[in-house]
Order: sequence, then structure tokens, then C-alpha cells
Amino acid sequence: MSGLGRRHHRELLVSDLDGTLLRPDATLSAFTVSVVNEYIAGGGLFTYATARSYTSAARVTAPLRLRLPVMTYGGVVVVDPVTGQARQAQFLPAALVEEVFRLTEGSRLVQPIVYVIREGRDRACWLADRITPGVANFLRARPGDPRLLPLSTRDDIDAASVFYVSLIGDRQPLHELFELLSDAPGGCHFVLAEDIYSAGQWWLELTSGTKAAAVAALKAEVAAETVTCFGDQLNDLPMFAVADTALAVANAAPEVRAAATQVIGANTDDGVARWIAATATSADPLNSGGAGPVPVQVGHRRSAGRGGSRPAVR
Repeated sequence: MSGLGRRHHRELLVSDLDGTLLRPDATLSAFTVSVVNEYIAGGGLFTYATARSYTSAARVTAPLRLRLPVMTYGGVVVVDPVTGQARQAQFLPAALVEEVFRLTEGSRLVQPIVYVIREGRDRACWLADRITPGVANFLRARPGDPRLLPLSTRDDIDAASVFYVSLIGDRQPLHELFELLSDAPGGCHFVLAEDIYSAGQWWLELTSGTKAAAVAALKAEVAAETVTCFGDQLNDLPMFAVADTALAVANAAPEVRAAATQVIGANTDDGVARWIAATATSADPLNSGGAGPVPVQVGHRRSAGRGGSRPAVR
């Protein structure tokens, strides 16, 4: 990896997972694992920011020897990759959650999957007696997932404990909900986009944070001089806005390529790893022994997005 070590400042690298660091089959290539681990072993600052839960992300990133906090659920929940414990979660306004419940009450087209922190861990909850096709697909893809917690009634959930809401289904009913909800007060972030793994299946997601706020906070915590972000989809645009260098993989959505500092190789060609091997920042000589996980505070930002494709929270 002769490219490692060409520049000499503290540079934080943050990569999206699905469609960016991961190959189309949602795995890491041996080349990517080797490059990233060599970069980290040399004291380089590397982590990921994903729409996935930590449960799902940890499974696909297991070969990586990560040290820094990782950003999950679109930056809303920051997790220590060594212990697997959540360090911070940004909760949605209870009034917004209640409005989602009201707008979907009795609907057979869309029902929310709400994510809460319960007994120290994240749980994914839905009404067990109202399974829409989108919820059915979600459950079918997650047999044995320890996060799953079916509900018998909405009263089983405290709206103030919800940090993430997903609604899955056809575009039209979700677009209508997007229009109704995206002007709601409370500083929330909305994304409506198609799942990159399931054509025709759309997700509307509501959070109180973005990858941008988490990335900016981590930059300060680790005293990085610059941040380089890698991404491919609309939910990566906020972190592109706070990055010193924003790199879109060649397979990225048009809006993401347009917002990027540079377009690099596609995820099918290990674009992120090849960029790191060729041009990444060197290890900090004072930190060559590596650093342990660093505490991070997640910020709050209002924005909205729509269209494009995105990896489902998994």
C-alpha cells in the first residue's frame, strides 16, 4: 500500500457503507479490508456513517479493526465499536411521532416501524396486528434479529423514546406522507428514497440528526485537521457539506456526484480503498500506537431530502 502516508496532517476518513465501502452484494472485499486495517494500524483515523443499525453494520464490517465511534441510523446513534454500546441518541419530538401515528392509523398501505432505546439497546417496533407489505418485507429480511419487538398497541411505546421512524411501501403514499410531515416543526430530517437492494420499494425515514452533525462532532473530539467523506446517496449530502473533501463513488446518485469534490472509482472496483491506498493521510506520529474509542456528542440539524435510492436500515 505504497500510497499510505503521503500527506502529513490528521485527516479523519468517514465512509458510508452500502453502495460505497460495501460491494453490491453488501460485503467488504479482501482488498478493502486490508487497506482500511493497514490505515488504522498506522494510526489513521477511519470510521463509518451508515443508515444501518449497529447490529447490522457490525455484521458486515466485522473484519475491520475499528477504533473510533461509528455513526449508525444516519448519524442519530453513535456507538463504541469495541463494546457495542450506544454513546448517544437523538430522539424525535414526541409530537411528530404522535402525528405519524395519527396519519397512518388504520392504513393498510403504510405503517411505521419505530425505533426506541429500551433497557440500554435499540429496538425496532411495529403493530403486530397490522402487517403491511412493507413491514412484512422488513421482517422477512431479519429472521432472529434481536432488535425486533412487536407491539399489541401504540400505548406500549412512549413517543418521547423514539429516535428513528421508517415507513416502507410504494412511492405514492409515502410521498403524500412526506409532504404532510416535512414541514413539521422540531428540527427534523426527512428522506424519501428507493431501496438500492429492492427495486420498487421506497422508504420514508424521519430522524432528529444527520451524518453531518455526528461527523463534525467526531472531528472535534479527535482533533482532526480535515475530514474526507465518501458516499453515494442523498443521506450522504449533509456530511458532504461539512467535509473538507467530499468523494462520490462512480455509482453514486447524480445529485451526490454533482456535490462531490471528486468522483472516484465505483464500489464494484473498491473505489474507496483504492483512493485510500493512493492518497490517504498518513498516521499521526504521536498517535502511531492507535487510539481507543473516543466519546462523541451528536448534534441537531433541520433538513429534508427526497428521491434517489438508498440502502434500507438493516
